[in-house]
Amino acid sequence: MSNSDSQSDKENISSNEVSAQTQVAIERQKKVWNRRVSTWEHHGVLGLEKVINAVLDLSQVQAGMQVLDIGCGTGTLALPMAKSGALVTAIDVSPAMIDRLMSVAREQGISGIKGIAAPAETLNIEAKSIDIIVSNYALHHLRDSDKEKLVKTMFDWLKPGGKVVIGDMMVGRGGTSRDREIIASKISIMLKKGPAGWWRILKNAMRYFFRVQERPISMEAWTKLFESNGYVEVAANTVINEAATIMAKRPI
Repeated sequence: MSNSDSQSDKENISSNEVSAQTQVAIERQKKVWNRRVSTWEHHGVLGLEKVINAVLDLSQVQAGMQVLDIGCGTGTLALPMAKSGALVTAIDVSPAMIDRLMSVAREQGISGIKGIAAPAETLNIEAKSIDIIVSNYALHHLRDSDKEKLVKTMFDWLKPGGKVVIGDMMVGRGGTSRDREIIASKISIMLKKGPAGWWRILKNAMRYFFRVQERPISMEAWTKLFESNGYVEVAANTVINEAATIMAKRPI
C-alpha cells in the first residue's frame, strides 16, 4: 500500500472532530512514530513479547473474523492474525508504520490486511461490523478523555458478542498499592545506574506525571471505563511489571 492509498482510506475512516489539545497530541505522536519506525522492530518490540502473546491468546482469532487493530505499528498483532485467516483492518497514526506493515505483508505473502494511516481519536467505523478489537501498547498515549471516548465508540463498532482485548502499560500515579510498587521498583532500578539513571527518572517523571506523551491509567481505571459503558465479562490481568491486559465483551 502506498502513502496515497493510506491517505485515501484515511479520508473514509477518519472523520470525527477532535479538540485542539487532542490535535496537538495527534501531531506529536505522528512525528514520534514516523521517526521510530526504523528502530521499533529491533528495540521496542523485543520487550513486549509477553504482552503480544497474551493479547493473541486472549483474542482467539478464527478465520473469517473481522479484526480492528488500533495502533498497529509494524504489525505485531495484525500479521499473525491475518495469517490465521482473519480480515484485519490495521490502524496507526504513523503513515511510515503502515507502509512498513504493508511491505512486510507483501514480502511474506500475507493477504487479508488493510492498512490505514489514521489516529485512533478520529476513527469512524461502521456499527456492529467488528468481531474483535485489539491494541498493543498504544492506548496509553491517548489523552484520558480520548480513552473514554474510544471505549464508548468501540462498543458501537463491535458485533453483539464481540470483544476488545488490550495489552498496555496500566499503572496510575500512585493511587493503588500496585501503582506504588511499580513506581518504587522503577526508581530503585534507575537510581542504581548513576547519573544516567537519575536523568531518566527526571525525564520520565516529567512525561508521566505531567501527561505530556505517556498517559497510562491503572487496571482499575480501565475496568471502570469498560463496565460503565455497558461491557460485560470485563477482566484485567497483570502480564509483567506495569504491563497488563484487559478484555471486555459487548453483550449478545
